[in-house]
Amino acid sequence: MNLIADRSQKAGALQWLVGGAAVFILLAGLQTVSHIVTPFLLAAFLAIISAPPLAWMQRHGVPGIISILVLFSLVGLAFFLLFLALQGAAESLANQAPAYQAKLAGWLEQLRTMLAERGAPPELLPDRLPLPQTSTITGTATGIATGLGQFTASTLLVLLAFMFLLLEERTLAEKLEAAFPGRRRARVRTRRFLRSVYRYLLIKTGASVLTGLLVGAGLSWLGIDFAILWGIVAGLLNFIPTIGSFIAAVPALLVTIVGGSPIDILFVGALYLVVNVSIGSILEPRLLGRSLGLSPVIVLISLLVWGWVFGPVGMLLAVPLTMIAKLALDSSPQTRWAGILLSDRVRRAPSDQTTSRHGS
Repeated sequence: MNLIADRSQKAGALQWLVGGAAVFILLAGLQTVSHIVTPFLLAAFLAIISAPPLAWMQRHGVPGIISILVLFSLVGLAFFLLFLALQGAAESLANQAPAYQAKLAGWLEQLRTMLAERGAPPELLPDRLPLPQTSTITGTATGIATGLGQFTASTLLVLLAFMFLLLEERTLAEKLEAAFPGRRRARVRTRRFLRSVYRYLLIKTGASVLTGLLVGAGLSWLGIDFAILWGIVAGLLNFIPTIGSFIAAVPALLVTIVGGSPIDILFVGALYLVVNVSIGSILEPRLLGRSLGLSPVIVLISLLVWGWVFGPVGMLLAVPLTMIAKLALDSSPQTRWAGILLSDRVRRAPSDQTTSRHGS
């Protein structure tokens, strides 16, 4: 018996080792072809978000090709406006960089004078702050603006793939029927999984857009520099739970400290606090449900792994990709245990709950 148990343990350990190696090889392969996969990954993300509006328009009698063209035009317009906003922010940064550097240099000189009057050695502070030259900042901003123009070609590929995926969406239900003709349970699980993914991404994207709009509008009303840029950053980082909100607030607060008054700093901090608490802690949990959360450790690991595989786009989509994997694991009784381990809360599997009710 002991020999059989030892063999079983060794076989289980070997199976886990082979599985881990297979996952690593798969991720390394995806990293190698990330420049090909990333546009299609963005297109798939957009197609999943657009699936519920597409179904709504078709239910209300809008022809399929017209509804696809409407969504294609709206997404293309959103990309165009996003690029214009980022290009304008880069040019504004290049224009205002000398003023910010001069103000920081003046603060350093005042601090050196104050310390010298108190008898502190002059070597305590450096002669100048280790800031980049104005020409370097201007060149970087110009490079960003030029890079955004060059990215238009990749955006066209994303939009084309997005349109073809929407065309595929129209026949997905019929394909499931044909692929699983005698497996009704498999079709039900697949449809339940797809509905969960659609719902999560749609609500999360809507909450992120609302966060960006509120932060951008609030900062513009307060007169903070680069308000549109900080609104875009807040909306994008809202996809990263917990730490994303804090990271998004840092650059806006730094700019306010340099160019604003103490009351402006207070208002900016209050704006981020109110927006993130009301949307991230109240609205999203109420719409998504308490069970659709990820462990903070899993969030950190997903950021590192997907960022290594797909770069900045991978870090942006890390949590949605991990959440899709969690929903897929939750959809099957055989893998539900893994979905529970990824969750941020301890919850019993449905079978365990049923057993406990019968036992009582």
